[in-house]
Amino acid sequence: LFSVIGMFLLLTGAVMAYSQNYEEMISKYGPVPEAILEPPVAEVIASEKSSLMSKIFGGRSLSRAEARTKACYAYQRVTMGAVEMYNMDNATMYKTLNFSDVADARGMLVTAKYVKSPMVMPEPSCHLRSYGDLSDSSVIYCDYHGCIPDEQQELRKAAGYTPKVRAAKTGDNTMLAVFVILGVLSVGVMIVLNNVLPKAPKS
Repeated sequence: LFSVIGMFLLLTGAVMAYSQNYEEMISKYGPVPEAILEPPVAEVIASEKSSLMSKIFGGRSLSRAEARTKACYAYQRVTMGAVEMYNMDNATMYKTLNFSDVADARGMLVTAKYVKSPMVMPEPSCHLRSYGDLSDSSVIYCDYHGCIPDEQQELRKAAGYTPKVRAAKTGDNTMLAVFVILGVLSVGVMIVLNNVLPKAPKS
C-alpha cells in the first residue's frame, strides 16, 4: 500500500513540475529573453519556406534549419532532465545553467554522469541558457533556436507578446528564378532549332 501511495505522490509531483505558472515566472525572474520570444532561427526558417525551390518542389519536408532546430530542442530536453536528476540527488540545488557543464568533457553534469557525453550542438551558434530557477520554475533555451514551442507559446501568452509576422522574401530567389527562366528558354530554343534547321541527308 505504501509503495502505491509513494508512486502516486511521485507521479503527482512530476505532473506539478511540468505545470508551470508562466505569469509567476515572469513576475519572479523578469522579462522573457528575446531569444525565446523571437529566436533568430525563425527568420532563416521563414526564408527557406518562402524560397522558390521550396515552392517548386513543395515544403512538406523539414528544411535544414528546422531539422537543426529540432535537434537543439532534443538537447534542451536532455539538459533539463539531467538538471532535474541532479537536483533530486543533491542537497545543494542547481539553479542556473552553465553551458560548459553539459558541453565540456570536464563539465560538472558530464563528469557526474548526468549527461553521458559532452553535447555536440547542431550549429556553432547554439548556446544553451536557463530562464528562471532550475530548482523551481524555469525554461532551458538556446540563443539561436529559442525554446521548445509549447513553452515559447505559453511564455509569449504570459508576456502579452504578439509574434512578428514575416513577409515572404523574394530577394534571395532572384538568381534561382533567373536560372530557371534561362533553362526553360534554352530548352525552347533547342526545340525550335531542331524543327527549323535542315536535317542531314540520310546516307
